[in-house]
Amino acid sequence: MKRELYNLKIDSADIKSRVNRTLNADLRERKLYMKYKIFKTAIIAATVTAITAASVFAASPAGREAIENAISYFRSDKAEEMTSIEELSKYNEEVGKSVSKDGYTLTVDNVAADDNFIHVFYTIKSDSVPFYDENNTDAALYADTVRTGIWTECVINGALAGFANHNSRYGYFADPYTYKAAEKYNAALSDIPDIFTVELYAYKDSDKGIPVLEKLYTENIDKITDEDKAEVWYVSTEVNKSKVKVNCVTRDINIKLPWTGATVEKAVFSPFGNQLVMMTEAAESDFDTVARIDGFALYDENGKCLDILNTDLTWNTDGSSRNSLEFLKAGKDTKQLKFVPEEFVGHGDADIINQKISNLPLTYNLSEYGSVIVTDIRISDGEIDIDYYKDGYVPYNPGFMLTDENGENVEPGGKLGCTLITDVNYETSSYTARYVYEKYDENGKRVPADESVSAEALRGKLANLGIYTQHWFRLDFDNALTVDLK
Repeated sequence: MKRELYNLKIDSADIKSRVNRTLNADLRERKLYMKYKIFKTAIIAATVTAITAASVFAASPAGREAIENAISYFRSDKAEEMTSIEELSKYNEEVGKSVSKDGYTLTVDNVAADDNFIHVFYTIKSDSVPFYDENNTDAALYADTVRTGIWTECVINGALAGFANHNSRYGYFADPYTYKAAEKYNAALSDIPDIFTVELYAYKDSDKGIPVLEKLYTENIDKITDEDKAEVWYVSTEVNKSKVKVNCVTRDINIKLPWTGATVEKAVFSPFGNQLVMMTEAAESDFDTVARIDGFALYDENGKCLDILNTDLTWNTDGSSRNSLEFLKAGKDTKQLKFVPEEFVGHGDADIINQKISNLPLTYNLSEYGSVIVTDIRISDGEIDIDYYKDGYVPYNPGFMLTDENGENVEPGGKLGCTLITDVNYETSSYTARYVYEKYDENGKRVPADESVSAEALRGKLANLGIYTQHWFRLDFDNALTVDLK
């Protein structure tokens, strides 16, 4: 979207702000991207259900202290976990390189990389002009680079990062003058050597037309000169991920899943996650094949179902694609992967399983293949959080129904005033569904929370938690494909 707007020469900050308000959440949470490679291929990212995001920073006291000492981004309750905190504490490089220009300072704080993901932590600091009014609490809560007026682009090993699927951006205001950010890039689709370069470019939204941007967006990065870099904020650092290499395992698979047309190229196990690399060949408008590349259940050698995370997918205009699917509950010692086809058998009648929230923990047997177990429900002003994990095969994230004693919806702000964010808790292979009050008036201005969504009011209303059963598919174990990894 940003690259498209750059060429249109219009107010991209205003457009993005309007889009965010229309979607009732920022683009990071929704992960609804429209990416375009100039002069090359159009790439559209699609999601199939509620979005997987990171969780609000809630590590154990020991883990929190370790990560705060290692990476300054995590020295705030506003920080979000995007990967295992324990592994980020072990495998990161302190950088601390800065550049100052026009009253702002860009600092690359840390880089943490393995064979699956590259994390870039940085700070944008204003010398004198605050990014927002200190009395405007909304601005402090909903932070992104748009509100700083400064955009960033990352170049990894000479290529503009972020065109693959499964990339994330996080940020918050530490104070009115300081913006802390973390960008997580999918590295499993690229052949990145152990020693590589990370370059961070930052520029004002008004800087359209300068040479460095045109070269970035037209894949002429090798033609960027020192004079071009001087026009923006530019920091470069060399990264060495060899120390984490001993804990990274890549297994070539190269099998075709006949029920989807997709080929599983490889599985990558590393401290920052586990991913399958999937590809489809060019086809004429074969959207369904690409959209269904995740149409299978994944099991290990012990018969344990491995959760495939619900992230975005990308594909090219000719129907070809190359994506990574992240999965939990596995590691470098996993000996086998079994791909079991998911067969659609019709919509049928979906029943709602309703249970009283007073009976925690709650078990929802959604199909013969899997269940959702709710372990805790936490209520605060404008937010209801539901902690759960999956036992067996549960495709995608369950959509909970929050109702009162009479069966009426009690989501904070109602259906049109509430955003569902599903967090991944990597340390426990569990999830948190956060129903967050976020309502806007007809002018796109955020409506402040009132007593109707206070913690006390929400506790007084919420009585039942429901989930629809999942009888629309069956798992075809007879036609499963098994791959030995050892």
